[in-house]
Amino acid sequence: MTDASMPHGGAGGSGSVRGRRGRLKGALGSHDRPASALAFRLILAWFGAAVLLAATVLAVVWAHHTLLAVVFAAGFLGACLNIYWVRQRLRHER
Repeated sequence: MTDASMPHGGAGGSGSVRGRRGRLKGALGSHDRPASALAFRLILAWFGAAVLLAATVLAVVWAHHTLLAVVFAAGFLGACLNIYWVRQRLRHER
């Protein structure tokens, strides 16, 4: 990305940028502040966590495979971390 294509005509740190970068005015969903996809991403994160939890339980109960259960449990913890992160971003956005 070149300096000419960046907003406000230059790289960060120049004196011509007014206000805080990334802060948008207006109501959420308006032309000035378009709605983000964070709510949909939160739904996908919950679905992924549910699938990984079910896979962990099935790996333990049905397959009796410890290594597979550990891998799925690690994925479940990562999905829970993703849920937390998306919820924090969504709360910060509103």
